[in-house]
Amino acid sequence: MASQDLAQQLLELPDVEAQRRFLEAHTPQLNDDVASALKDEVDHLMRADVRRALQIASLLFYLGDLTGNPNHRALGMLAEANARSLGLGEYQQALDIYNEAAQIYQTQGNVVEQARSQVGKVWSLACLGRYIEAFAVGEWASQILESHAQWHSLATLTMNLAITHGRQGDDNRALAMFGKAQSIYEQLGPDAELSWALAEQNRSVVLRNLGRFEESIQASRRAWETQHRLGYPIQEARTQLGLGRTFFVLGRYNEALERLDQARDIFLSDGRRRDAIATDLYTSDGLLQLRRFGDVLEKCREVRRLFAELGTRFEIGQAILNEATAYAGLKDYERALTSFAEAQRIFEQEGNQVWTATTELERASVLYRLGHYEQSLAAAQACAATFKANHLTVKEAQAHLAAARAAEAVGHREQARQFVSIALNVARAKDIPSISYQGFQIQGRLAESQGNSQGALRTYERAIDELERLRGQLMIEFRADFLEDKGGAYEDIVRLCLGTNQPAKGFEYVERAKSRSLIDLIASHLELGIRERSPDDRPLVQQLIQLRKQRDQLYRRWGAEAGPSLRGNSAYAETEMRSAHQDVLALEKQITKLWHKLLIRSADYARDAALWQVRTEPIQDYLDDDALLVEYFALNQQIVVFLVSARTVEAIRLPCNLAQVQRLLQSLQLNLKVVAVSQSMPGRTANLTQQALGVLARLHQMLVAPFSQRLTRCRCLIIVPHGPLHYLPFHALHDGDAFLIAQHEISYLPSGSFLRYCHEAPVADSGTLVLGHSVEGRLPYTLHEAKAIATRWGVQAALEEGATRELVQRTAPDCRIVHLATHGDFRADNPLFSGLVLADGWLTTLDVFNLRLKASLVTLSACQTGRAVIGGGDELLGLMRAFLSAGASALVLSHWAVEDRSTAQLMETFYDKLEAGWTKGAALRHAQLQFIQPDGLTKDQWADSYAHPYFWAPFFLVGNAGPL
Repeated sequence: MASQDLAQQLLELPDVEAQRRFLEAHTPQLNDDVASALKDEVDHLMRADVRRALQIASLLFYLGDLTGNPNHRALGMLAEANARSLGLGEYQQALDIYNEAAQIYQTQGNVVEQARSQVGKVWSLACLGRYIEAFAVGEWASQILESHAQWHSLATLTMNLAITHGRQGDDNRALAMFGKAQSIYEQLGPDAELSWALAEQNRSVVLRNLGRFEESIQASRRAWETQHRLGYPIQEARTQLGLGRTFFVLGRYNEALERLDQARDIFLSDGRRRDAIATDLYTSDGLLQLRRFGDVLEKCREVRRLFAELGTRFEIGQAILNEATAYAGLKDYERALTSFAEAQRIFEQEGNQVWTATTELERASVLYRLGHYEQSLAAAQACAATFKANHLTVKEAQAHLAAARAAEAVGHREQARQFVSIALNVARAKDIPSISYQGFQIQGRLAESQGNSQGALRTYERAIDELERLRGQLMIEFRADFLEDKGGAYEDIVRLCLGTNQPAKGFEYVERAKSRSLIDLIASHLELGIRERSPDDRPLVQQLIQLRKQRDQLYRRWGAEAGPSLRGNSAYAETEMRSAHQDVLALEKQITKLWHKLLIRSADYARDAALWQVRTEPIQDYLDDDALLVEYFALNQQIVVFLVSARTVEAIRLPCNLAQVQRLLQSLQLNLKVVAVSQSMPGRTANLTQQALGVLARLHQMLVAPFSQRLTRCRCLIIVPHGPLHYLPFHALHDGDAFLIAQHEISYLPSGSFLRYCHEAPVADSGTLVLGHSVEGRLPYTLHEAKAIATRWGVQAALEEGATRELVQRTAPDCRIVHLATHGDFRADNPLFSGLVLADGWLTTLDVFNLRLKASLVTLSACQTGRAVIGGGDELLGLMRAFLSAGASALVLSHWAVEDRSTAQLMETFYDKLEAGWTKGAALRHAQLQFIQPDGLTKDQWADSYAHPYFWAPFFLVGNAGPL
């Protein structure tokens, strides 16, 4: 039997025991050719199935034992060492095995095989940070291999040496050596195609580092095409990983996340834990740009742990650097500076000037934030010099950008202009919007400081165009975090517009400052539901559904033990949620991650350039002559209000700042909490009412009085809050004589641009869904409320066990009115799981994203249903956004925990007026006025009744306030 046929038969056997018996039976025929065939199979599988590769390597050891030939055993060692080093990242273990194989060849005087055994050893030494040894071994082995015309081994060794230079930051030398390796592979012909593709893949990395992005992308694509054609999925994944990292630099965020996620899944499927964790490290680089700091810290902790096991300092240093940058983003500057120092020590020990400078540049950013501008400037300039010496143009541009910012802060404007000009030249040449928008913003401020308003305006506009291009290339649920620290670009241009008497233009940029995720969801018909967009999504969707069921089961069990309290007592939400079982929280975290993964896969819109353009929607066309849109905007902590009528736009700077309003808002919230626990104490509510009126009067004086004369002819006010003002019940503001709601119909919008969409939302012709759930009798008035409303509208209420999430999901899409009376819970820690309790589980924000509604009105008669986490770009994360994106034209929501009996009374009045044909805004106003102006009560009786805003003011109307 020929050696090749024998090896093939051996490999076709089903298990190790059968293979060993086969070797024993054919011991006389076991020769060098059989051993070489098995070694070749290991080298092939190493890049496709590492576990199978190790299994066959063990057969080589057994073959060596049977033949007694030390060369066969040495081949087994090289096969195992390659699989452990390149496949599993077990560098020290691989190094020991390489040394043992080399010793066998040296003992036999076989210098060529001894040199070949050093090829993989160079890579292991480099990963362990033993660069001097790696270069010494590589130089010796190169001479031997070249003199004996071992071209394939020489090319692979050259490639490993190139990677070693790259790890030390010497990308130019690495690039030259990759080119040399590829030239050899090309001469070797088709048999070296895979090796050529590997060199091309690695070459793309240094091209990216050198800022040659288009060349890098093309190199990655050539490598991938070859690897795909030859059938090597692991190598394809590594190439996709590198391409994803390039896309991050270019601001193509969603494409980057998608490729990195796919690569990680492939690595894990083959048991390549080292590659999967390295992918997490590279993903964390990009997540820093998206301000996903919690995710970065979580990933980097795992990265540090694994690479500490593997003994690779370089990756540990990178992880610590990313941790430090995340701490800085979270404003934990003390911890950030400590971590920067730790990372720098590692890179200095590695002898890596480039990464030392990279760390120093991040430290310079922290120094700037701490007000140490001169130190920041000096550090940034030193970093720029290091990057320039290493031909790293993009990093040099980033350093000049940091230097420009610091120079501007210390008044060195000409120096700042020079620095920012250098950075912008690179950004334009390389098309890097993350540098462009920052550079244009600095340039705009410099022009403004010279009195060049028109030049500043044009430059600010360019900054915002670049910023919006970046956010448009990002999966929609990541946009709020991304915009968290980028409001300054909008504040600069709004301030300039107001200073040059251009209120309409200023208002346009106030609207553009919003994250607009809600608008994008509706306008572009984007989906956030858990749905299969392609067959590849099916396993992920099934996993999400299963995890969702597990979470419901655990949550119900925990909820039964804790016992939810009345609608008017938020202790359940505030105390029990803090002590929620860790398994519930862990499941929620896992669900959130998988949901994001699903959304990243389906975010094709992030590649559509037409959707990157942020356009403000027409607002004045949708305003009646007696309506006024009142939009607030925090401008460097000062509050500006824009008054938009059907024909005019005005802007007024208010005589207060955000901190003053927040202090009063905190006083009001404390007052409300005291009312919640004092309802049974006679006389106590009256005192609290007077205290609340005092706070509300001061807020009115700050936020409304400066333009109150402008309101005299306005029947309807549409309030668009900003920042913490979203938590303020504007309708309850008091001018000393009356509440604002007594003078106007008041509704709210998350942004002015939403006015069009809530007016144009398709509405069902009929259908009313009313649910009431008392939560085991703890909320008796929810049932009374639901029955009364259902009777008024001629339908049957779904009560108690009939009030199910399944009913909402099945019936609500066809209803014009949806009313849910139950217990609600706001989750500030994860608004995706804010929700309403129903008989078969919680209807959460995530569930609502799966709905498709045509409701003119959705009322969430429960605690805190209007509360939201305010994300970057003033995005409101919670139930409100979910219901509006699902298609609801209008919502009635609550600011705080509501009282059961008064809520039922208010809702009955509200629906009575709706049934009589009143508009939604007028009906809610009337229902609230019944508490403010009750008949037949003295002043003292009134003050000690339901007059306190706690009872009537939590509810507010969002969206279309017109007729049903």
